[in-house]
Amino acid sequence: MNQLSFSYRRVQKLILMFLLTLLGPCIAGIIGQRPLDTIIVWIFVSIFFYLGFLLYLEHTRVTGQLSRGMSNSFGLIFFVYLFGTLFTIAFSFLPGYCAPYMLFGIFCASAFEGKPGIYFSMYFACMAGMYNGGDDQVLTAVLLALLGALFCEWYTRSSNPVSISMFVICTSIAIPVCIQYLQVRQLQLLTIVITFAGAIVCSLFGIFLSPKLHYREVYDESISLDTIMDPAFHLQKEIQKYSTADYNHAVKTSQVAARLAKEVAADEKLAAAGGFYYRVGKLEGEPFVENGIRLAQQNCFSERLIAILAEYNGQNMLPSSIESAIVHIADCLVTKFDLLDKDTFSSTWNRDIVVYQTMNEKSAEGLYDRSGLTMNQFLKIRELLVKEDLLS
Repeated sequence: MNQLSFSYRRVQKLILMFLLTLLGPCIAGIIGQRPLDTIIVWIFVSIFFYLGFLLYLEHTRVTGQLSRGMSNSFGLIFFVYLFGTLFTIAFSFLPGYCAPYMLFGIFCASAFEGKPGIYFSMYFACMAGMYNGGDDQVLTAVLLALLGALFCEWYTRSSNPVSISMFVICTSIAIPVCIQYLQVRQLQLLTIVITFAGAIVCSLFGIFLSPKLHYREVYDESISLDTIMDPAFHLQKEIQKYSTADYNHAVKTSQVAARLAKEVAADEKLAAAGGFYYRVGKLEGEPFVENGIRLAQQNCFSERLIAILAEYNGQNMLPSSIESAIVHIADCLVTKFDLLDKDTFSSTWNRDIVVYQTMNEKSAEGLYDRSGLTMNQFLKIRELLVKEDLLS
């Protein structure tokens, strides 16, 4: 967990990454004895990716979607950027088809799960291909598709899509024009006109259609969550039939998780569903986690909900989202309050001690480090549990 505030160490890493962005193409160009204008174009393309990825990182960091290793000081990001740059330079010594490009995917995916790993690996592979004299048209198409995926993150969440569109238009024109210049050694007006028209189409799609498609995905998931949280849903009935105690625990955990999610502006419905089905694997017996995942998949649960069930109690993997961390907190405390007798809670002081001690212990174990739960959100949740009688 980390405060989403200004950090000199983060700024330091960003400056070093920018220097790598400049030095990587320069070193590869000098080693390959490339013309100066070729090196300049490589630097230009690298800077565009750097700016796009920087904005993506800042957006996901501020919204609490980066894990501790990424968001705290950008130390892990810089490590990947450094060695990715070194690999691209090293590969420039090898014949084009002999370079182990798969190393980028393995390396980046090992460091990051999900989108950041994909973005990094594609970028390094494209730059290595350029340094080795690969097909410029193919590499340009892949780079633009990669940047388009980065821009999509902003379109679906930003309140100012016009400013994003300006960046989209500039990128959509500049990169193809520069790459074509390397092939014919002159700027062509027709290329500028056509790429400008394509850039307008991209920006319009981003402004008007991208948010709607994203909303549709969220809307469909919301319908699914409403369905499985209906008391008439067959799994709810099966849990109640299996054990009244387990059903009551599920209901209580769901209620607490939803209230905690609301407190920190997380997804209440997802947290509620995660809390209710957190132990659904018990219906099938051991292994609980694997059986819970299988039941969730058979009943078409959303991927985000399945991820929470897969991260049950941090046994196989740590919580990877704020909602997953919230569900874990809710389940731990509801379980503890169920086990302790009423005499233990003869005073508010004892109740507060249990909340503080339990949450602090789990936090100290590093269970929430990858969830994106910030220190401020953690404290809000803890204070809410102390002030409001949610667990009785």
